[in-house]
Amino acid sequence: MPDYTTVPKVLDLYPRVGSMSTVTSSNIAFYIDQAENEINGHLINNYTLPFSATPPIIESISTEYSLIKILERFFTQGVGSENKWVDERRKIVFQYLDKLNNGEIGLFNSSKELIAYKSGDAIYSNTKGYDPTFTMLDETLQEIDSDRIDDELDAVEDEVYNPYW
Repeated sequence: MPDYTTVPKVLDLYPRVGSMSTVTSSNIAFYIDQAENEINGHLINNYTLPFSATPPIIESISTEYSLIKILERFFTQGVGSENKWVDERRKIVFQYLDKLNNGEIGLFNSSKELIAYKSGDAIYSNTKGYDPTFTMLDETLQEIDSDRIDDELDAVEDEVYNPYW
């Protein structure tokens, strides 16, 4: 069952879809579900889903992407042709989803309140890929990860010499 858009919104976006006898409301609802599943897959790592209320841009993207899926299935594949407009719209949808997903574009609700972006569940650390130096064990057993030492030495050797800093 669709969460972000509806069959009438897809039909409003491109009324010609509704005039085709081969496209039913249940077909449209099926493609809405397919589109929304992909949208959720893109956003789930960085946003808490389900949204308490559908953000306006997610409704727009869902409506657009549902229409793209319908056009691909019934218009492009049905007549065995390529549709550049459909391909371009698909690229735009995924570029926008990528920007939302990486935090480049903010996501907001209908009240224009920002929806929290979770860029991971932990505090960022520049040493998170290395074994910890300090432990609860005896201090004589504490040592710096050899990979960290090598990486830091490589970084120093790769620096361009500048006598002013």
